[in-house]
Amino acid sequence: MKNTPDGSQLLNALFKSTARKSSARKNSVLLNTVGRSSMVAVAATSAALLAQPVFAEAAPEKSTINFKTLTYRDYQPSDDRIDIDAESFLIQVPIAGQWSITGTAVHDAISGASPRYHSSSLAQIKDTRKAYTGAVTRYFQQGSVTVGTAYSKEKDYLSRNYSIQNSWSTPSQNTTFIFGLGYTSDQIIPNSIFLTEKEDKRVVDVALGVTQVLSQTDIAQVTYHHTRGRGYYSDQYKLYDARPDSRDSDSVLVRWNHHFVESANTLHSSYRYYTDSNDIDAHTLEFDYVFNLPNQWSITPLLRYYSQSAASFYYDPVANDPWADADTFGAPISVVYPLYAEGRFASMDQRLSSFGAITYGAKLTKHFGENWSADVKFEQYEQKGSWALGNGSDGLKDFGARSIQFGISHSF
Repeated sequence: MKNTPDGSQLLNALFKSTARKSSARKNSVLLNTVGRSSMVAVAATSAALLAQPVFAEAAPEKSTINFKTLTYRDYQPSDDRIDIDAESFLIQVPIAGQWSITGTAVHDAISGASPRYHSSSLAQIKDTRKAYTGAVTRYFQQGSVTVGTAYSKEKDYLSRNYSIQNSWSTPSQNTTFIFGLGYTSDQIIPNSIFLTEKEDKRVVDVALGVTQVLSQTDIAQVTYHHTRGRGYYSDQYKLYDARPDSRDSDSVLVRWNHHFVESANTLHSSYRYYTDSNDIDAHTLEFDYVFNLPNQWSITPLLRYYSQSAASFYYDPVANDPWADADTFGAPISVVYPLYAEGRFASMDQRLSSFGAITYGAKLTKHFGENWSADVKFEQYEQKGSWALGNGSDGLKDFGARSIQFGISHSF
């Protein structure tokens, strides 16, 4: 199929909202990693490689600034857990029609309580995180090259990331390929009795992707992502937590976007399969629908389902453990502690259990002419062991979270 002016416009329209959504996710990566900061660096690397739309972008014609605030709270029955207040600032400046420079700054304030095992024994935490990213992009007629770096610091974690991404399109502009490579160097700083000296972690990420224009109303995208990590993966705040010092993962993300010409609305759909060397297999299915309303308003409801199997070294709560104090569902101390003492792998971290989760919400956006826009986004997250595909973990409290995000953007 030959690409037409309408098809080219469709390509940008279909992925424009995806690119905006990806930037927001990258700036609020804490939403998926609020358990502890040890996952932030990997998530930041993955975002840098996977969040970008896989098609050849044109150089921006205007500079853009964006400011967002986020309020997040998670909880379990009868207990509040973590509160997070975050602010992010983004600026992108075009240079000479062929270059652009992009920078972001994020500040998080974290407080509340986190469980030492399963969903029990809550311990108070309080911390702040400051994170910065920078990227330089060179645009060509049929592609672009982006070089980026990221830095994140909090009292118990320091992360540095470097990445490069290249995209190029066929002459027809119907097919675009992408290659991304990232490297993250982390330092874990002792802040509990379970960690007495600094530890390191190194992660290499590789992403390969292709986007195909299927018709004037449809576009599809497939991305493969591989991560190879070596170093400290245990959680210093969890009781008797000992994990392998390596983790390799593979994932495949499939997206399909459809534009409804008569209504000018757009459906975004995606499926992601993830597997790693800890025997965790995960599935994510997501839909959102952009309703374009009069007077430059739009509303985008979203629905996401997630399911994962348990890590091979994870242990569920048990009843009447002979080493535990309580005679109800509790920590399997008689099993986990001997393994921990022998230097073998074991964990009672609920995030490694088998569970299913549903996220639903909506985003309301208002454009003020061509250069200003504002938005508000609400998301509700609910997690249960019984919602997992297959056998979910027993004896764990349900978990929930909600977030509200406000944003404003200006182009000039």
